[in-house]
Amino acid sequence: MKKRVLVAMSGGVDSSVAAAMVAERGDEAVGVTMKLLARAETGFGCCGSPADVDDAKRVAEKLRISHYVSDMAEIFESKVIRPYLDAYLGGTTPNPCVECNRSLKFGHLLGLAAAWGCDAVATGHYARVIGGVLHKSLDQAKDQSYFLYSLDATARARADFPVGSLSKDAVRAKARELGLKTADKPESMETCFVPDRDVRGFVAAHADASAPGLASGPIRDRSGRVLGQHTGLASYTIGQRSGLGLSGPEPRYVVRIDAKENAVIVGSTDELQTREITVGAMTLNGERNGETFQAEVRIRHRHVPTPSTITLHDGTATITFHEPQRAPAPGQAAVFYDNEAVIGGGTILRAGGAS
Repeated sequence: MKKRVLVAMSGGVDSSVAAAMVAERGDEAVGVTMKLLARAETGFGCCGSPADVDDAKRVAEKLRISHYVSDMAEIFESKVIRPYLDAYLGGTTPNPCVECNRSLKFGHLLGLAAAWGCDAVATGHYARVIGGVLHKSLDQAKDQSYFLYSLDATARARADFPVGSLSKDAVRAKARELGLKTADKPESMETCFVPDRDVRGFVAAHADASAPGLASGPIRDRSGRVLGQHTGLASYTIGQRSGLGLSGPEPRYVVRIDAKENAVIVGSTDELQTREITVGAMTLNGERNGETFQAEVRIRHRHVPTPSTITLHDGTATITFHEPQRAPAPGQAAVFYDNEAVIGGGTILRAGGAS
């Protein structure tokens, strides 16, 4: 039976091929490009810059499908940018892609799809839904399931990831075969709304100048000894080595950020190794057998999932890694896997003592 599918078209090659694959299988593809910034000066492929909108429009014309632009700047500001700023100002490391997927691509767009009589929302993500369960993509190097862990059962039932069963090379080859303008377009590698990868500059430009997270403060070691001065908590994340301005025979890394004391705590690379973290704001897919279960846990997008024991509490969970892991950062996502299947995840609240 023919379906009507809303396709989120960023102007990149992955979403372009996703739209083509929806149309090829006989469904009606309705292309939508989200305009996420009121003044979209960046062109990284997800903010609806004029160039990206034009690329998506040209692809839609080539595929002979309809195309619309949806202004979502207000919701993007409230759901993604403001929390991003607050996190950095508070000394944590946010993951805006997780919230963008939850609130916009599979939040607002799902509502738009329902209003337009669409049965599903398709995107260019490298992931798969099998039997209602989110899975990694076949191309492990491009897998984006980490950013999608928070999709609930309703969202997963209406999510469509056409390129999840293809490699990146195959996607580009298909785009070239179809003569799509985006076939060789570079892909986004950084946070799309932060120009020039300048996190501190972005935070400083959008936050109150008197915000505590922009004030200088001490850099200390774990014993409390002051080693130098930092330039504001928004400039640092766990595991960072560069930009500390410290000298000495051994390299030092950020091992903790103390927002209450406005202090950056540094230590050796061994002090970044952690056996335990606490996770909150969780999504769990399916029933768990008891309060403790085994899973592989990924603490960063490029992190290799590691065998772990997960113990559930009231709204939080303790994750005990079977082997110490380097630099889990509060604010980032910890995602739980059973082989290829995503079985849940949450936001890292804090890390335990170094092993």
